[in-house]
Amino acid sequence: MKLSTETLKQILVGSRYVDEQEFDNAWRSSKELGKKIEDILIFRGLIKQDALSKLVSQHLKVPYIDIGRITIAPEILSLIPEKLARKYRVVPLALEGRSVKVAMEDPSDFEALEFIKRHTGLSVIPHYANEEEIVNALGQYKRNIRAEFDRVIAENIKMASPESDLQKAAEGLPIIKVVDTILEYAAAERASDVHIETQSNDVIVRFRVDGELKDIISLPRGIEEALVARVKILSNLKIDERRVPQDGRYKFNIDENVIALRISIIPGFYGENMVMRLLRESSRPLSLEELGLMGKNLEIVQANIRRPTGMILITGPTGSGKTSSLYSILNILNTIKVKICTIEDPIEYGINRVSQFQVNSKVGLTFATGLRALLRHDPDIMMVGEIRDKETAQIAVHSALTGHLVLSTLHTNDAAGAVPRLLDMGVEGFLLASTLNAVIAQRLVKKICSACLLEYQPNKEDLARLSHNLGVSIETQKFYKGKGCGECHGTGYSGRIGLYEVLPITEKIRSMITSNVAGDQIKEEAIKGGMIVMSQDGINKISSGLTTIDQVLKAVSQY
Repeated sequence: MKLSTETLKQILVGSRYVDEQEFDNAWRSSKELGKKIEDILIFRGLIKQDALSKLVSQHLKVPYIDIGRITIAPEILSLIPEKLARKYRVVPLALEGRSVKVAMEDPSDFEALEFIKRHTGLSVIPHYANEEEIVNALGQYKRNIRAEFDRVIAENIKMASPESDLQKAAEGLPIIKVVDTILEYAAAERASDVHIETQSNDVIVRFRVDGELKDIISLPRGIEEALVARVKILSNLKIDERRVPQDGRYKFNIDENVIALRISIIPGFYGENMVMRLLRESSRPLSLEELGLMGKNLEIVQANIRRPTGMILITGPTGSGKTSSLYSILNILNTIKVKICTIEDPIEYGINRVSQFQVNSKVGLTFATGLRALLRHDPDIMMVGEIRDKETAQIAVHSALTGHLVLSTLHTNDAAGAVPRLLDMGVEGFLLASTLNAVIAQRLVKKICSACLLEYQPNKEDLARLSHNLGVSIETQKFYKGKGCGECHGTGYSGRIGLYEVLPITEKIRSMITSNVAGDQIKEEAIKGGMIVMSQDGINKISSGLTTIDQVLKAVSQY
């Protein structure tokens, strides 16, 4: 529901969740950045989404319902056809006698209420749910999409006979339908990547969901050239070039979502292989809390990103969510009063009013040369995708020393390990001590599905393993898991969240850096000062019902 800015201000300022100056600043930023004011308020951490939804529902005088935890029965969904549910932004939830309980983005929409009443022959009990919750709940209409996916693929594969003219084959309806159906199914399954791999006897389609690859379907040989050609045409690549790797981009719309594809095609032994990264551009940037930062860790990060100069590093292995954390911080800092420049490899998302450019080794544009160029662009805040070598490290440190806030990533196992790593690269200890503000180490773990969350008591072996590996007391610990439901395909998990270790650079630690002290000693000092190590953050998230023992142990074992 689109509330007027004045009404929203009355609700939030009147409830004392947000003060008037914070609201006015958020409103100005929403105008300047072309974003909804609700999104600005949430990803800046001024209010949480559920709190905002409850306040709006109170204003509308209808109950609020958290539909993220509800699995809707197919017979209930069938009460309102999907097309009309999307049109009126309404989701049927349950029958209560001769009434139907529904979630609506705008419970005051008289036309929608009358339609539901006429179509179902039932009286309507409206509940409020926010836009994001409605979009996610509408996805439950796709719960049985697998059967439709298999049917459409099978029908069109039969019609897609091999063609000598690749352009003609790629523009034929069967191949178009196959590619569109694969992408639609990938979006419905929340896949981050689609892999199409040519084997000796078949073509395998695989999706990466919550960090893990799984086989989706096997297609017959002979179809792969037309499939790859179709994607090349969409992303403006050369369809007749099969000897060298090619990278491209393409955008498509599915329901309410705008999804950007980052495409990589490489030649293989049996034919070309293709990976498509799905980037949901219409999604609201995640707040630091939604990423998984909480309590003291959140306070340290919020304090340090507000400092005008210095360097903040995010560490972790590939695929640990470092880039997502950087983008969330950039969105928080992005206002009309500052100039933000980034150099990335590659650019994941476009950010309004941020100067972004991509490294290009073919023309000698590396992180180091790009960083030098950025310094002449009068930036206040600089983001370097990764510090890989001595030259980049030294320029980043000097940039932080000369009045810029520098954000970057580094491959180290823990937060304290970033210090000796930079010293090994050739950065002078006294310079690093003067510029480093904080180091954030992170890993990703799977989140328990909120629709089938339940408390349980682990067996003695799991408890002993947890106590031994993490070295924490578990006497009063609560444990949760996902029972498995239709929403999570029986896995018990849905989505991912970060485990964090945040190292603030205190005066004592600055002195240790100058003296070139080992990383282990820096970590010991930080723990004495109250740093929450990653294993403890994992325990906190277990007790909060966010993840499981197995996920934390798996993440911390890499640490």
